[in-house]
Amino acid sequence: MKTHILFDFDGTLVDSAPAILSCFKQVMQAHGLQACRTVDDSLIGPPLRQTLESLSGQSDPALLDALSASFKDIYDSKACLETPAYAGWHTLLDSLCAQGLTLAIATNKRLLPTRKIINALGWDERFSEVFASDSHPGLYADKTGMIAALLQKLRIAPQAAIYVGDTEQDGRAAAANAVDFWPVAWGYGSFGSGCQPFVSPRQLVARLAPDTKSSAVI
Repeated sequence: MKTHILFDFDGTLVDSAPAILSCFKQVMQAHGLQACRTVDDSLIGPPLRQTLESLSGQSDPALLDALSASFKDIYDSKACLETPAYAGWHTLLDSLCAQGLTLAIATNKRLLPTRKIINALGWDERFSEVFASDSHPGLYADKTGMIAALLQKLRIAPQAAIYVGDTEQDGRAAAANAVDFWPVAWGYGSFGSGCQPFVSPRQLVARLAPDTKSSAVI
């Protein structure tokens, strides 16, 4: 029986790729750099600094600081607000809350744009917690630690939670915490042939219906 649904954000709840990829291109241009890899959906998911290092092929801390600052200026000021939710989530999040489930987010995205997008979508009341890459400095270093910290904060046993995400990395982070992982097919990741991801948010919500309303806590 499940009481808590934890969500990845980019590629799971929202289609953030167009705005993010546009910003990466603008950052490379602003600094006179050529991207050393294709600017495509495969860049979505990891923490910002890690992605900029991969994209620029540079490891100089001062340069990465400058690239990060440029990205934040462009993305946080306006571009992030152009991020749409995937079709169906507006009403389906309401349905999950009506089932008595507690919803939370665990994302490698930074907290400021995540909160701005949530606010723009009218979702402020939907999520009890939002854990982002920079929201709890020193508490965790990756998605595995983030999920562990979120479980502890919510005082929820791993068997009472599900993590919903769009990448194999999300799945490994959930497994490391003994949390069930539900993969989705509409995001930016891919899964092996033995995996059958959900093909629509509605299918995911329907699967949850008979498996809720427990109160298992730590």
